[in-house]
Amino acid sequence: MNKLEANLSLLAITFFAAIQYVFLANIPPSVSNFAFICVTNLIGFLIALAFFFRELYRLEKKQLLQSLLLAAELFGFNLFLLLGSSGMDASVVSCVIAAYFVFVPLLLLLMRQKVGKNSCIGVALALAGVFLVMDADLGKLADVRIFYLLLADVMFALYLVTVERLCARSNPSILAMGQMLFGFLFSLLAWCIEARLTGQTMALPAERSFWFSVLFISFFIRGLYGVVQIYAQRYISALNTSLIFSTEVVMTLLAAPLLSRFIGAEASTITPLKVAGCIVIVLGVLLSNGVMTQLWKRRRSRGI
Repeated sequence: MNKLEANLSLLAITFFAAIQYVFLANIPPSVSNFAFICVTNLIGFLIALAFFFRELYRLEKKQLLQSLLLAAELFGFNLFLLLGSSGMDASVVSCVIAAYFVFVPLLLLLMRQKVGKNSCIGVALALAGVFLVMDADLGKLADVRIFYLLLADVMFALYLVTVERLCARSNPSILAMGQMLFGFLFSLLAWCIEARLTGQTMALPAERSFWFSVLFISFFIRGLYGVVQIYAQRYISALNTSLIFSTEVVMTLLAAPLLSRFIGAEASTITPLKVAGCIVIVLGVLLSNGVMTQLWKRRRSRGI
């Protein structure tokens, strides 16, 4: 995989991340968040194991500990994501979640890593775009679910930075399988404790829509997304990865109305402010990745 292929791979999995919020809306409120995380991590792990079984002979203790750390960060992200996305419009969820790119440079600065000027400007542009996609409505920030989604942002930003530090020295397939296995164990333990404290059973609903969402999240998010991301981050920095992922706002906005009708959920409304916000986000990503700078240099070299 080269840098171009890594960028294209990240864009491809961003599409699946963008439409996942429509499927998350199909999870009944009665279903434990821990149960959903548990089941999807288990299925995702089994799918990845079927493809990468031969990689297990390279397993080392160090990689188990690294997988444990990644799983803990993802567990926090998934828990806060489910808490925040419950009953909320898919485009709003996608907007707030996409803002994790704001926390990546902050974490990098705390770790005394240099952040370029173009990257900072790109982050500011993308953040402005997210605000526009939310119809510039500050009132939406008062919802407690927004607070949960912001906590999810912090956890995912931390996860991106951790992946960048680990993926160059470890087997990506093993890390991906390990984080799903430990994610399954974490959520299973939490689910058991929750059921014991509340007196509820650990039964899962039989509705086809629920299991359709489970299979989508298990394969495309837990399995495919996790493996491709860890491989791609060998070539793309955590900050640029987060900005590429921020384009999921655009994809969610475009795909949600069609998907909502397909699965019977409430459709999102596209407004001029949301369209403008999408354009600003894309400009921020291009600036941060150096695409706009390269185009400007080419124009000047040709005397245009």
